[in-house]
Amino acid sequence: MKIRLAYTKKGEARYIAHLDLTRMLDRALRRAQIEVAFSEGFNPHPKIAFGPPLPVGVEGEQEYVDIEVKENKEQEKDAIREEAGEATEAGACDIGNIVERLQSQLPEGIKIIGAGIAVKGSKALMAVINLARYRTEAPLLRPVEAEELRKACRNWLNRDEATGIRYQQGKKIERNIRPFVKTITLISEEGVISADAQNYHVQLRLDIITGNAGSVRPVEILESLKNMEGLPVDISGVTTTREGLFIEQSDGMLRNPLEVIATI
Repeated sequence: MKIRLAYTKKGEARYIAHLDLTRMLDRALRRAQIEVAFSEGFNPHPKIAFGPPLPVGVEGEQEYVDIEVKENKEQEKDAIREEAGEATEAGACDIGNIVERLQSQLPEGIKIIGAGIAVKGSKALMAVINLARYRTEAPLLRPVEAEELRKACRNWLNRDEATGIRYQQGKKIERNIRPFVKTITLISEEGVISADAQNYHVQLRLDIITGNAGSVRPVEILESLKNMEGLPVDISGVTTTREGLFIEQSDGMLRNPLEVIATI
């Protein structure tokens, strides 16, 4: 039985790197005495598959992971009925028990907020998730009118190419990041100037395309806005939260990965 969990990654947990998160979940499942199915071959590993990884230091409000757990005979029957579209109260109770036991072994900041049973043959999270939504808050180096902020974002989005800079293994890499950015939205005009009228900041929502072709980090977009459109942001003070991961359908509708399976 493959279960899909939605969870948060907040507070100190945002500093857990992706590989460490995988090991942490594996240990938590063992402590909770939840039997996980293993792959076959010379190097078997637990069947745990995450969605697109979060950059270290970025909080996540709705992340996803698939876990394949071993089934007994009754669970196998429930799974067959589930595929046939029949309600399985016993199966729902079972996954509820799994969630409760697993949550008790997870560190502070990792909280399970949703769960569902995926039908056999369903695609992996990395294969279906194609859009990530981020919320960023950036200090401004000077007062800026809301219209100036909106204009800078519009001008950047109207470009065919926008240069982003990333450093990997000490090397500076420049690339065109414009194809990865779907929308940039000013969240709150009132938020441009803080209450004390001395510190200035802006909140932006970024819808970023993700998938096999790659993606881009929110801070790269802000740096590009600063360099190409003169947006006066203080990059060193940027804070970022990933609000969610979505499956964008051909009609433009966004669905979260729990909506495409049987949730409880």
